[in-house]
Amino acid sequence: MVPNITTNSSLEAPVIKASNGVPAPKIKKNSSGKAPKTQETSSNEAPDSSDEKDISDFRRDVTNRVIGMLEKGDSICITGEVGIGKTHLALIVASKLKCCYGNYKGDNTKCLQQIASDLKIPLNQIDQEGAEGKPLTAKQLKEEIALNLGETILICDRFHRWSASLKGWVEDLHSEGATLLLSGNHRDLEGIAYKIPRLALSPLKDDEIRNIIWAHASLLSLLLTTTQVSEMASRAGGNPMLAKRMVQEHKQGVESKDIQDGNNYRDITPFLLTIFGLIGAVRFIGMATNDVRLKVLGGLAITLFFALRNLRFVFPRWSRKQ
Repeated sequence: MVPNITTNSSLEAPVIKASNGVPAPKIKKNSSGKAPKTQETSSNEAPDSSDEKDISDFRRDVTNRVIGMLEKGDSICITGEVGIGKTHLALIVASKLKCCYGNYKGDNTKCLQQIASDLKIPLNQIDQEGAEGKPLTAKQLKEEIALNLGETILICDRFHRWSASLKGWVEDLHSEGATLLLSGNHRDLEGIAYKIPRLALSPLKDDEIRNIIWAHASLLSLLLTTTQVSEMASRAGGNPMLAKRMVQEHKQGVESKDIQDGNNYRDITPFLLTIFGLIGAVRFIGMATNDVRLKVLGGLAITLFFALRNLRFVFPRWSRKQ
């Protein structure tokens, strides 16, 4: 029998105890010579995350769409700005479907151990007598995960941070038919993320952000006024993580109204186009009155109008927002 492996309740990789001085034995296999098959988990709970303790669904329609695609075996990449709710959505999906979850935090082996733990793969090598040996290497973990993944959905959270070697490995899994749920910032995604259809998460509406603020304030036993909630919702710019952070800042007394976060911006391009368009009308007045100065001023304004109008389509819309 494979000895029990102790894991913690967080997303951090399990603690592995290796016996010093023991030579690296081979991985224990079954009578058919193959690695043991995946054991289905007894519960369908989402991985615990310090960032997402509350996994209430505030994007039910989007969540249902993502679950529907994954159930059909279609991979999907969730994109959006930091704090928009990508990890939140991934945790909800993990709680409803058969998934294994990986979150890269700078160590390839720990990320692979996290995925292997969800698949019930032993993290240590096992000798012929069933004794626990050295931890599996990153290469061995990749091989074991590939053998045991089957129809389990692989969730790669914060995929834009994953190392090049892990991204290449995930690309190989996808080419072999694995179903993937990737999430990351659209500006930093590359490689396999370009091959998978993307679904961008939009900022939440003001009333949805206010509900999140009220709920988080209640969780912290914090009393807020309607005015305070409205002000926080305006500053959050539809970003649920920022909304929760502002509540926490208010509780700790460190909030600053001068800090601008999220999509709290104003696109002044339409105003500039309108101004130059009106000034351009002066040219026609100059033509009617035969005033050379008005003609020149109006001509310059019209030139700037069309120049700005064309330049605004050069850059992607998200590049102008962030």
